Amino acid sequence: MSESTVAGRELRDGCRIANRGDVEGMTRTFATLLCTPAHRRTLDQLADAGIFITPSRRYRISAENARVLFSDEGLLLWLRFAASPSAYRDVFVDSSLSAVGRAGGRADSRTGNRTEGRAANRIADNSDNARLANALRVLVACGRDTTNDVPASEQPDSMYLPLSHLCSRVAPEWLPTLLAVGSDINQTSHRGVSLLTTAMAAQAFRAKRHDLDLLVPHDCLYTLALSLRNRGASLTHRSDSGSPPAMLLALNGLCGAAEVLLSMGASCNMPDRNGNTLMHYLAATTRTPGHAFCAFFMFTTALRYGGDPNLPNGDGRTALSLLRGSLRVYADALHKMIVATREMVRFTITREAPLRHANLSPVTTAMTEEARRLYSRGWDPLLPHASLFALAISLRAGGVDLTQRHPDGTPPVLWLTHHGFCGAAEVLLALSRNSNTPLQDGNTLLHLLAAARRHGKPSFLTDYMLCTALRYGGDPTQPNAAGFAALASLPADMTRFLRASLAFYRGTALQAGRAVSRLYPVNTHFDLDLMRHSAADL
Repeated sequence: MSESTVAGRELRDGCRIANRGDVEGMTRTFATLLCTPAHRRTLDQLADAGIFITPSRRYRISAENARVLFSDEGLLLWLRFAASPSAYRDVFVDSSLSAVGRAGGRADSRTGNRTEGRAANRIADNSDNARLANALRVLVACGRDTTNDVPASEQPDSMYLPLSHLCSRVAPEWLPTLLAVGSDINQTSHRGVSLLTTAMAAQAFRAKRHDLDLLVPHDCLYTLALSLRNRGASLTHRSDSGSPPAMLLALNGLCGAAEVLLSMGASCNMPDRNGNTLMHYLAATTRTPGHAFCAFFMFTTALRYGGDPNLPNGDGRTALSLLRGSLRVYADALHKMIVATREMVRFTITREAPLRHANLSPVTTAMTEEARRLYSRGWDPLLPHASLFALAISLRAGGVDLTQRHPDGTPPVLWLTHHGFCGAAEVLLALSRNSNTPLQDGNTLLHLLAAARRHGKPSFLTDYMLCTALRYGGDPTQPNAAGFAALASLPADMTRFLRASLAFYRGTALQAGRAVSRLYPVNTHFDLDLMRHSAADL
């Protein structure tokens, strides 16, 4: 291949851009490869050319990845995006490859934004999509997707994110493709942070940009976590600082994302080598001013998912004992409420009579049947579940009103609560966000829950759902048409507890918002790992 030709000059320029010391040697090597028919190229030739950044990849390369890598296009893609350690960062922004995502526009790996304008709304050309897919195959085939130690600046430990982490941030629609072609689902960053953690953080931030609450486990978070878990993602992989994904997400204000992982089975009680569980770490972090609210919020959330505050660590200390006095009193009261409510729920569901469909709304009937099915398989009926979210979303997409009341005027959330299906009720709260919507005489859902005590309904169930409603924006101080708040119907001890909870949730929301603003400042580089990794030592 002569350098006097356009192809020869482009090849030389490509080798020079690759930042290799021996440009001449690299040019000759690739000229030889490109002049050899693709079907005659061998793995040994590619290995001798230095194409396999991770040597083991040559022994487990898939047939389709090999086909792409052996092609002329594959070799040129390798020069463009894999030869230089940091070149993979441009794969989602290169003008010849950037495909328009579902949201429109081209992802920018430096800011995470998508370009606007007429181009942002056009449909991506199929050839662009194919080239991007091939570029990802090449990066995986040669092992460049494992690179996690490219310095981002002169600051120590400032490294660019690996390919899959970057993809989850700036081009999430391509993450399934990247994983399907062989990228490791448990690839970690330079600091040992898992892909699951980075992807969940990015998804939570996208939800926040749509004005969704950081403290709420939204359905988009359930969808992503379920997809990654089904592909083999570890829910408990600890970073180099010893923090599991749920801890990292909570420390960075992404409490809703952390809760989703707990709901997927991430253990709250698994001890580390010193006997400390997630509960211990969260409790210790409540003593750090910048993280106290988020840490305690996650501590109380973990109680709902089976977290045991009374397990001793290697020094004999329990997580409860690490809390300050007022927090310890609150957590102990909440834990006792959860335990008592769980027993009441099981008793209520066990003695429940068959449904009378004529007296219930379609959403109540469907949610009850699914919740009962989950209960028969061992799921805790106090908790929301991914399949409950999927069902409710499907019903809503089909035109069903999730807030449609029964013929007697009972809202679905109230009926589900009284019958022990608090997790199903919580899903409707999360999707409807109607806790403060005035109903008859200006009474809100919280008024109806608070008044249930006067009608002989189990107080544990309604008290639990009152606390849960606060997490979804419920305001127990909002007056009805007569000027009475929901708190007016409650005994003094429950009133104090709800007021404390309301102040606590509002404080947590403020702290979470500040944490995320630090994590994703304006014009930040999305290919950097900015997550805080520890807040308290044990």
